[in-house]
Parts: sequence; structure tokens; C-alpha cells
Amino acid sequence: MIIDNIEQSQKQKFDFVIIGSGPAGLTLALNLEKKKFKIALVEAGERFFSEESQNYYKGEINFEFPRKTNESRLSMFGGTMGHWGGTCRPLDTYDFDKWPFNKNELNIFTEESTKLLEIKNSFREEYINENLKLIEFQVSKVQYGEKYFDKIKNSKFITLYLNSPVINLNGKNFKTEKAKIFSKERKKTYELYGKVFVLSSGGIENSRILLNLDNINNKLYNSNLPIGNYWYEHPFKELGNGFVQKKNLKENLNTSLNHFVNMFNAGNESDAYSIAPTEKFIKNNNILNSCCWLVTHERSNNNYKNIIKNLLCISPNLSQDILNMFEKKISCGATIYSSWEQEPEFLNRITLSKKKDQFNNFLPKIIYRKSELVRKTASKVFEEIGHYLIENNLGRLAGYEFLFDTNKNYLSDAGWHHMGGTIMGLNEKSSVVDKNLKVHGSKNLFIAGSSVFPTGGHANPTLTIVALSLRLGNYLSKNFLRFEI
Repeated sequence: MIIDNIEQSQKQKFDFVIIGSGPAGLTLALNLEKKKFKIALVEAGERFFSEESQNYYKGEINFEFPRKTNESRLSMFGGTMGHWGGTCRPLDTYDFDKWPFNKNELNIFTEESTKLLEIKNSFREEYINENLKLIEFQVSKVQYGEKYFDKIKNSKFITLYLNSPVINLNGKNFKTEKAKIFSKERKKTYELYGKVFVLSSGGIENSRILLNLDNINNKLYNSNLPIGNYWYEHPFKELGNGFVQKKNLKENLNTSLNHFVNMFNAGNESDAYSIAPTEKFIKNNNILNSCCWLVTHERSNNNYKNIIKNLLCISPNLSQDILNMFEKKISCGATIYSSWEQEPEFLNRITLSKKKDQFNNFLPKIIYRKSELVRKTASKVFEEIGHYLIENNLGRLAGYEFLFDTNKNYLSDAGWHHMGGTIMGLNEKSSVVDKNLKVHGSKNLFIAGSSVFPTGGHANPTLTIVALSLRLGNYLSKNFLRFEI
């Protein structure tokens, strides 16, 4: 239900207070609802997008981050899922090397996750050779804010608080007892009491809330946790272009994996091949995980000039091959796009600005730079795809300058996948939450969402966020009586 008497709600104690109604918080709330727990779901934003709510997400950016903090996330019911593209894929098995549990612990929740997102549980792979493989994505059309609003509205067990930013959390002896919230509608502050509290406010806000709690010396968890550190993104960039023999490429790869071309607005006459490095190639080259999309499209002769010039500058011996391809008139334009992994680094972080919001809490500040390993990853995978095309006489690629010039600065075109800042791990010196997502030292404060990812691979995080929330719900349900003490 949607709360219409906030004063009345202060007289009850909820089993769970979940802060944030994005995919992490909503998935968790719906999971716990099945067990008939009493749940408060607190959302800082409104039912729909508004500029006023977005102002709450303002912050500062240092260095290379490409998006404003109130542009890359949404303060509204359903959270940032309101502008996601729907691309889904689980992390690879080797992406879990630095996680405190292996992929099998999430696999048991994949079927339920895909049902919630209304996609097929099909993420096949086909090896091209020992270095490259084709991979499969699914695209969800689900927007949580639209799909689940009526269900939440009519729920007997979930109480939804809209337009209610959390100001702080309070408690004692490492136990959180209440959340102080501000009702924008009534212009008053209220307190919500609960047995278990879960922060699910996104990859920036989870860190900001905890960092502000540190400032008021609220002893709810262990001190000196690396809150805000190890924050990272998925760089996304066009890496280069060229030309391919479209028919031969299609016959050579001969794949039945999903046709993913419309993500790039290239049209149904084009093809898009999702190409990733194998685990062997990643480890042999000491690089990160990656996905490149080789997208074919028609291109007029005028557009070939710069491509050919770049190719000949890099590889002058290719000139006869290029001329032969033109004479056959079977070449087609090609562009390589990539979304790839960034390693979590301690100095990349969410910290606090000197500026404050209307509740006297500090705004977030993003400190973000990409390492040389990030560039190396993009370069190595691009080159390997280029080698594959050459070896099989399928085409030629020319990479952009930033791939090969370490002095060339470049900005990612992404900025939407916020990960890290409250990462999970076994050692509290290098992590904020344990393997069950409980904040180190706390008795009842948990964190959900991509901010807990120790590493993020290259796959879009939403499917993993949903699976993690289902896993958390399973843990909280089984252990709930422990939190009543």
C-alpha cells in the first residue's frame, strides 16, 4: 500500500525497512512479501520522473567521469531502471575470482531472475577459436516502476513511502533501530522503526549515506571500512571501423545467437556479432574481460577514404588486398563498439563534497580515472578481432588513435553502470559488506545492488543485481529470528 497516514505508521515496527525502490530494493521487497513480512519501502523520488526529485541527486565529478550525477541515475519509483536499455547477461564464471562465493551460488537464482525480467534464460556461447567466442544477450522490456506499482499499491505487506528521502539512520551497539526520513509532501521528518535495514539506493547513494553516517559518528558498524573506495564503471566506446565481406563473415561464423543489431540503430539489414575474449586469452594477456560488437552496415564509397588511409598507414602491405576487395564489390562497412571491464581501484571512489543538501548532509563527489589496463584491454581485444578477420580473409579494421597512444586521453561514452563503493569480501580492511551483504560489524544493516560487486566483468549489472537481491531475500528469510533478539 501507499502510505496516506505517515503519523500512524510511526506506531508500528517493520520487519524490514528497505531504502530505495530500484531493481535491488523492489526485487527484495517482492521476495520478502511472499513470506508475509511487514516491509517499509522508502523512495526518495516521486512516482514518475521530476526535475525536483532529480535535484536531490546532484553532486560533483572529478577527472574523467562522463555523466552528471543527476543525469546518470533516476530518483523515482523503479529507480534508474527507468532509463535502462534492457540488456541482460550474467557475469562469467571467471568474473567471480575475487568474489567471496562462486557463480554457482547465483546460478540457482537465474531462472527466477529472468522470469522477473521477462526474458529467456538463454545465454549461450560459441567459440570462434581459442581466443575469441560469440556470446548471447537477452533484452528485457520490463520497467519495474511500471510493472510493479499496482502490485505494491495493493500489497497488504509492503508500505511504500514516496517522496521520502532518508536523512540518516540511528541506533546503538552496532544495531540500527530507525531511519529518519523527510516527507516532502508534509514538509516534516518522521522515524521508521525496523528489525532489519537494507540500503538499496544505488551505486553512488549507498556510499554517500554511509559516509554521511560516519560524519555524525553513528556507531552502527565497524570503523575504518573502505566506504566509497573501489568504485568503477563499464567503459563504453566506439573502438574503430573498417570493412568486411558481409556474406563470407556470416557464413564463417554461422551463428544462431541473438540478433542484437538494433542496439546500435544499424537496421535489420545489418548484423551484429557479440564477441568476447576467452578466459585463456584474458589470462595469457593479463587483461580484463570485454565484449566487442562487430556491426556491419552499408557504407557509401565516400566514407571509405579515411578508413583506407588509416589502414594503409598502419599496414601498408594490405594495399593489394584492399583493392581486391573493392574490385569484387562485396565489401560492407563495419564498426566495432565495446563495453569492457574496469578493475576496482582504491583511489577511484565516492567521497563527500563540501556542499550540502537541504538536510545538512554532504553531496557525493566522484573521483574517477581509467587505468592503463583499461586501455590495454580494449586494444588487445580489438587487435585480436582484427587478426581473426585478416587470417580468414574476411575484412580489415582500423582502430582509433586512443587504443595505441598511451598519451591520448579519451572519455567513455557510458557512465550508467555504477559499481563498487561498498564492495563485499571476507576482510573488512578491503571490503564493506560480508558475503551475505551485511555491513561488517553491524547486527542488522545490509546493502543491496551493484555497489557490493567486488568486480563487474563486462556484462550489464541488472541481471546480477536481481539475482543478488533474491539471494539476499533467501538469507534474510531463513535467518530472520536472529534479528529479533
